[in-house]
Amino acid sequence: MKPVLLGLDIGTSNVKAGLFDASGGLLGKASRPVELYSPKPGWAEQEPWAWWNASCEVIREALAQADPAGVVAVGLSGQCPGHVLVAQDQKPLGRAIIWRDQRAAEEAAWLNAHISPAQAQEWVGTDFLGDAACPPARLLWLKEHERENWERASIVLQPKDFIALLLTERAATDCHSAYCLANPETGSYNQKYFAALDIEHGKMPPALKPTEVMGEVTDFVSQQVGLVAGTKVITGTIDAYCDTLAGGVMLGNRAVDVAGTSEIVSLGVAQRIAAAGVYPARIEDSGWFLCGPTQAGGDTLRWLTDCLFPEMGRPLDFVKMEQAARAVPPGSEGLIFLPYLHGERAPIWNPNAKGAFIGVTGKHDHRHWTRSVYESVAFAIRHILDVSEAAAGKKAEEVVTCGGGSRSDFWNQIKSDVLQRPVRPTVVSETGCLGAAILASVGAGLHQDIREACERMIAFRDLVLPDQRHSEVYMQGYQFYRDCYTALEPCFQGTGRAE
Repeated sequence: MKPVLLGLDIGTSNVKAGLFDASGGLLGKASRPVELYSPKPGWAEQEPWAWWNASCEVIREALAQADPAGVVAVGLSGQCPGHVLVAQDQKPLGRAIIWRDQRAAEEAAWLNAHISPAQAQEWVGTDFLGDAACPPARLLWLKEHERENWERASIVLQPKDFIALLLTERAATDCHSAYCLANPETGSYNQKYFAALDIEHGKMPPALKPTEVMGEVTDFVSQQVGLVAGTKVITGTIDAYCDTLAGGVMLGNRAVDVAGTSEIVSLGVAQRIAAAGVYPARIEDSGWFLCGPTQAGGDTLRWLTDCLFPEMGRPLDFVKMEQAARAVPPGSEGLIFLPYLHGERAPIWNPNAKGAFIGVTGKHDHRHWTRSVYESVAFAIRHILDVSEAAAGKKAEEVVTCGGGSRSDFWNQIKSDVLQRPVRPTVVSETGCLGAAILASVGAGLHQDIREACERMIAFRDLVLPDQRHSEVYMQGYQFYRDCYTALEPCFQGTGRAE
């Protein structure tokens, strides 16, 4: 029997499962939506039990498409940072705070004022802690505002790690998901750092390597989902990193655009590089990349449909949206959109940034608004890529696009035209699952290391080439996009966090 790998991806919009063989062939897949809650401006929460129920459903559905006895390992991918307070009985204490949440702005300011960049670099390997979505700011907020649950919690887990706990009855995370808390190279927690935070480091789970076996599927879970008891569960890592791996960031001179709920852009580099606006990362010894996560992406299209196409409902009718956008020329006849509906992360890191349509005239209608939203996400990708390439001193020859958004030929063409370079979609769009399976293949001993696994498990579709007829209009549009933020940035200050 040929070995099979199960990749489980705990995303923001959906929980997904994918079954793969050792060469990356997709054998089966399943997806379930999960609800996001925003009870107050700037807040973003999800129910941990919703992740678990969806995980059980997608595992069962995926396994129905293959022989469960062939599954040798389960790999995990998950949205990050997210924080679940978990009691001693393994039950979550309330909803989880997820990556988009901006409630911890005051705590982030405290971190900036009380922990120097040099201290942060020594303790956790980065000199930047003062972002509202950063894990230490979140923990400080939870300790202050959820005091009863904080005291009852025995451990604080990331979304994928909560699922791993239920699969194996073991609590652990990986050294990348524990960023700004653990040393990313050693996985250790610095006691001086946690003393400065006045937080018990005993509430932090062990931080393992992403390819490390963190446990085995229990008999109880086996009866629930059909996985064989004793199947290895591999620790895995952040969904952005799994997607980036499965996009082939280390295979040649390329950048990777993860087209998911939000876009995440990475550029492969030869060594660790410090760059303002983006951050260096690597997974074990697989090679360095500069990474920049945005707040804009597929969720921006969801917002657009709620505003302009409410009759669509769910799932989104991308064909209808693209038909509207195709009806107007590239550049949307001068209409520009700033996609900062929830503030922005890379490369500006401004939680107060707001969305804006600029250049509206009487000739613009819903078709222009639709196309300008598609184009704005491409401009956001280029902004991160420009920053990364300037820091690296090189230009990527092509940009691989992966994730759900990569299935849109229309959007891929816009991205190629805006970036003025070839865009290459991956064959498998469920790259969070594939990246988790790549890590699981190493943990299960099917491949020697991550690079070998990537070389054998990733496949690409045909290149999308830029249309040179659109280069000038998009060059001007991109510059206008950059100028608009610079001009409006003072107006965003003091207006409150993005909702």
